[in-house]
Amino acid sequence: MEYKIITPSDSKYPQKLIKRLGDKCPDKIYYSGPLEFLDHFTIAVICSDKSGGIALMETNQVLFTVREYEMNYIGGWHSVIETEIFRLSLFRKNTTTTLFSAKGLNLETFESFLLDRFYPPLHEFPERDEYFRRAKDGELLMLSISEPDETKQRRKNVMERNWISCAIADIVFIPYGPKGSKTYTVAKRISETNIPIFTIDSDESKDLQKLGIPEFNRKTVKSFLESKGAKLTVPQTEQRKVLDKYRSKITEQMTLTKGPAQTELNFKKENNV
Repeated sequence: MEYKIITPSDSKYPQKLIKRLGDKCPDKIYYSGPLEFLDHFTIAVICSDKSGGIALMETNQVLFTVREYEMNYIGGWHSVIETEIFRLSLFRKNTTTTLFSAKGLNLETFESFLLDRFYPPLHEFPERDEYFRRAKDGELLMLSISEPDETKQRRKNVMERNWISCAIADIVFIPYGPKGSKTYTVAKRISETNIPIFTIDSDESKDLQKLGIPEFNRKTVKSFLESKGAKLTVPQTEQRKVLDKYRSKITEQMTLTKGPAQTELNFKKENNV
């Protein structure tokens, strides 16, 4: 894939990275697509792939409010919950999506990235076609800090990718990350900085809460978002019709389970967080 390179000396280099990380910023960020997406209010998402149905349900409840705001969504979009957020971000006008790959952009393409996220049974979701359209029309941004010829999602690359995506963002959402997981390790690192971060108000996220990460539900997250500068994107009355319709569908289809969601669905993923 044709890509460009940006360094800290470039005026378009993400200023939040420089402010937060100083000389520890990535020397090079490889990208393809509209880099100005990073100038928008940005929410980073990381979540462990060990989450079950209850965590997914609680996350969806919070998302009913989060998705009412104009945002750029950034992440690796690997785990079940990450993929759910990745798909449903399309419900909003004036929202953008940034794909952050742990592979090199000499090999990773928009098509390969999207096909890896819309694996069966997710390939039947209507959002798949919209994402491929956006890729074709130049409406997606892809980033990487891995060497261009990197073919694998190595643990080191995944961890650093997740950390940098959070450092770029205005706020970070971590729905689930049990102690001992890679997600928990990154969450602990974020909680020790001044990067705004939050999780779901549920026992499912108790390990994250013990780190001092604030928890919110569908009602309480609104004040948090607006205090950090998030803006509503379309009138709430219009949003609610779409959300309530979708909520009914999700409630009917969702199976609540304490077991790992990916294991039960037999999803084959590499180096998920």
